[in-house]
Amino acid sequence: MHKDYYASGFIYHPKSQQILLQQHISASTNPVWTLLGKKVEKDLTGEETFKELLLEAIKLKIKLTSIKIIYSYFSKELNAENNVYYAEVSKLYKTSSSDDITYSWFTLKKIQKLNISEQTKQDIIIGQRVIDSSVRKSLGLRTIG
Repeated sequence: MHKDYYASGFIYHPKSQQILLQQHISASTNPVWTLLGKKVEKDLTGEETFKELLLEAIKLKIKLTSIKIIYSYFSKELNAENNVYYAEVSKLYKTSSSDDITYSWFTLKKIQKLNISEQTKQDIIIGQRVIDSSVRKSLGLRTIG
């Protein structure tokens, strides 16, 4: 039996140290910025779902090997497991907004000032730690784990 779970995450541009977030536009006067996310189809992995999401949402074609897991946790909000990913890109892709979703690039400093949920903030903080560890490892420096 297939267990429901979600794939969520962000695109990361190392040179500018910016990540891409989305905001659902609604009647709410105070919409929040979130990670991109989608329920995983039963025949796909979380990485495949995240890749499909990037293509559907922002028309970004990316190699499956470019998608890295950050971590996984049980989300009370989704009532399911949530796998959080990131994918590095070499350039800041222009994204077009739709009637109900807008996308924007933010530096990590600016994210602290955005209207985001505590869980999204936690996902981004852990994502940044994973990215920093990956950079240290590529430089031959000591990392945890």
